[in-house]
Amino acid sequence: MGDVGVSELDLRRERAARNENLFREVNERIEDLATSASFTQFICECYDDTCDQRVSMTVQEYEEVRADGNRFFVLPGHTADDVDEVLEENDRYLIVRKIGAGAAVAESLDPRNRENS
Repeated sequence: MGDVGVSELDLRRERAARNENLFREVNERIEDLATSASFTQFICECYDDTCDQRVSMTVQEYEEVRADGNRFFVLPGHTADDVDEVLEENDRYLIVRKIGAGAAVAESLDPRNRENS
């Protein structure tokens, strides 16, 4: 019976990582269009696939998050303890990483890994 709980949790973590990757893909395009270091409005990269809230960041801040394929930025309150670990936070956003089975999914779907392949 315990294995079923772990399996369901792994599925939830993988699904969350896939959802967050979709937002990451859109944000990569937004960054491509950003022309300066002033603040740009990126889409919150939380697990909720219906979230369309914006996070104000500089391109440099965005690049710091993107330096690791298992890091995402989300608005405060947009985390799930069973899928996210908060690494850093400020008054505008949190930087989180996927835990468990979601970590491997996040890394494998990182668009920057595909570009370097």
